[in-house]
Amino acid sequence: MKALTDQFTRIIKNSSPEDIGILTDYLRNFEKKQQGAFSTYLSASLDMSRVTDKESSVVSIPNTAFIHNTVAIPHGGILAVLLDTAMGTLANNNCPEGFSAVTTTLTIHYLSVADEEQISAHARIIRRGRQTMVLEGNIYQEDGKHIATSTGSFFVIPKKNPIIASQQ
Repeated sequence: MKALTDQFTRIIKNSSPEDIGILTDYLRNFEKKQQGAFSTYLSASLDMSRVTDKESSVVSIPNTAFIHNTVAIPHGGILAVLLDTAMGTLANNNCPEGFSAVTTTLTIHYLSVADEEQISAHARIIRRGRQTMVLEGNIYQEDGKHIATSTGSFFVIPKKNPIIASQQ
C-alpha cells in the first residue's frame, strides 16, 4: 500500500491542472463503479451514460482530453468502443433470458471530427434472428454533424454460469 501511496503522491506533485481534472474525474467514477453505478471499469473510466429500450440505444461519453489522441481529437478506437457499446447494449437487451450477444463483426466509417462536449452513439436493430443480429450505429452531434457510421454483427450465445466459469 505504501508503494501505491508514494506513486500517487509523485503523480499529484507532477500534475498539471488538466492532469488533476482528468485524475479527479477518473477517481470519482472508479468510486461510482465500486458503489455499483457502473457495471464495468471501462464504462466507469469513460464516464458512460446509457439510455436503452427494446428499439434503440444511446451511449454517451464526455469529449475530454482523456479520450484524445496525439492530435488532440477523439481517438478512433474510443469512438469504436462507443459504437460497439451502443449496439452491443441494444443487442443484449433483445436477447432471450439466459443468452447474451457478442460482437462478431464491426465496420466503422469515420466521417468527421467530434468537437462538442458530449459524444453520443445511437444504435438500432437492422435484423434480429435467433442466433445473430445485425445493428447500425451512428454518432451525430447535437448540431447534426455526422461523425461516424457503423454496422455490427452480433452472435447470440448462452450466458455462462458465473460459478462454473470461475472454477475453470
